[in-house]
Amino acid sequence: MRYDVIFRDITSNVRQDYAGFEEKKARQDSFYFSTACSMAHQKGQLDDLAFLQLVNQYLATMQDRNLAFRLAEGGRYRAGSRGFDVRSFQGRLYVSRTGQETRLRPGDQLITLNNMPPALCRKRFKKNILGADLEERERWNPIMKMTGRCLVKHADGTDENVTLKRYAPETKLPRLGGRLIGKNTLYLELPHFVDGAAVEKLVRAKEKSLARCRRLILDLRHNAGGTEAAFVPLLDYVFPEPALLRDLYEDEGLYTNYTENNCRRKVQMLEGYLPQTDAAGRRLVETIIRELKEKSGQGMVWEPDEELVADDTVVGGKGVFEKIVILSDTWCEYAGETFIRLCKKSPRVTVLGRPTMGNIDYCNPVSILYEGRFTFTYPMSKTKAAMEGRGLSGKGVPVDVYVPWTPAECTEDILLAKALAL
Repeated sequence: MRYDVIFRDITSNVRQDYAGFEEKKARQDSFYFSTACSMAHQKGQLDDLAFLQLVNQYLATMQDRNLAFRLAEGGRYRAGSRGFDVRSFQGRLYVSRTGQETRLRPGDQLITLNNMPPALCRKRFKKNILGADLEERERWNPIMKMTGRCLVKHADGTDENVTLKRYAPETKLPRLGGRLIGKNTLYLELPHFVDGAAVEKLVRAKEKSLARCRRLILDLRHNAGGTEAAFVPLLDYVFPEPALLRDLYEDEGLYTNYTENNCRRKVQMLEGYLPQTDAAGRRLVETIIRELKEKSGQGMVWEPDEELVADDTVVGGKGVFEKIVILSDTWCEYAGETFIRLCKKSPRVTVLGRPTMGNIDYCNPVSILYEGRFTFTYPMSKTKAAMEGRGLSGKGVPVDVYVPWTPAECTEDILLAKALAL
C-alpha cells in the first residue's frame, strides 16, 4: 500500500473540496506532513496504525473536529480509549475524569508519558496537534492513545508506574437526569441531544419542578450533540415569552461547495441508501441526487434554509424562572452548542464556564474510502458566519461569566457552586 499516495490525495481533497479550507489554510502545513509521510514510507516505518496517527495529526492542526480519518470497519484494528480523560494546566497534566480505568482517580497528575514529561512531549511534535491554541481547550486523548505507560502522582502523594490499558469505546448513551437543589433550584444534566424522546421524558418527569422553581441550571459541559429537534421542548422554559423558533436562529442557510468530486461522492453515498428506503424516502433521495448532478461543478453556492423559513414552530411562554444558568465547557459540541447559542437570546439566561468546542461552522459530510481500509470524512458546507470570518471554530460559543479551568475541578464541582451563588 502506498501510504504517501493516499496522503497526497487527502491533502488535495482538503484544498479543493473541504468547505473550510479558506479559513484553515494558514493553519495546515501539508508540505511538512507530506514530507514526513514520504520519508517514513520509504524507510518502511509505516503501518496502518502509524499512518492513521500521522494523518490525524495533520488534520488536528486545522482545529475542525468535522475532519476525520479512520480505519474502515472490519479491519484488525479496533477503536478504543484509555478509559480516562486528561486536561492540562500550567504545563502539567491531570486526570480530569475516569471511566473504565479504575487504577486512576480524578486529580491524579501524570508526571511522564512514555518517560517524557508533558512539556517535552509537546516539543516532540513540531506542529500543534492538540486541536487548540489555548491550554484549557487542548485535546490530549489522541496523544494518550499513543502512550503506553506513565508515571502517576496520586492525590495521596505516592507515585506509581502505570502501564495503560486499552478499553473498548463506550457505546451506551449517558442518561439525562435532574434533581432539586434546595427548594427552588432545578438542576438538569444534559450530556447529549441524541434521543428526543429522552428529553421529552425528562421534561415530563420534572414538570412540577419546572412549573414552580425559580432557578434552572442546565448542565451542558459534556454535551456531545445530537439533533436540534431534540432540544426544542427545553426552549419552552428558557424563553419567558413565546417566540418563533426561526427568529431565534441567525444567518440560517449554508454555503455548499458543489465541486465535481463532492457531488459525485455525495451521489454515491445517497445511492447506497436507496434500497433501504420506502417509496416516499426514495423519491426524496432521488430528488436530492438530481439536484446534486445539476449543481456539479458550480463551486461555493449560498442556499437559505427553506424548511426553517417555512417553520411556524413557537417556543417559550412556559418559563417562570427568575434566573437560568447554563454550565458550558470546551467539551460541549454540535447541537449542544446550537442550543446554548439560541438560549443566549433569552433575558433570563447566564452562560457560565468556558466557551464550547466550536464545531458548528462546518457540516454536510462527504466520505472517501481508500482501498477498503481507510475512510476520510470532511464537510462540504459551511455557515454564513464562517464564510464572513465570524465563525466559532477554535473559539466556541462565548460565555457570559468566564471561569478558567484549574485542577480543583477534577474533584470539586466549582462551576455548579458558582452557578448557585449567582
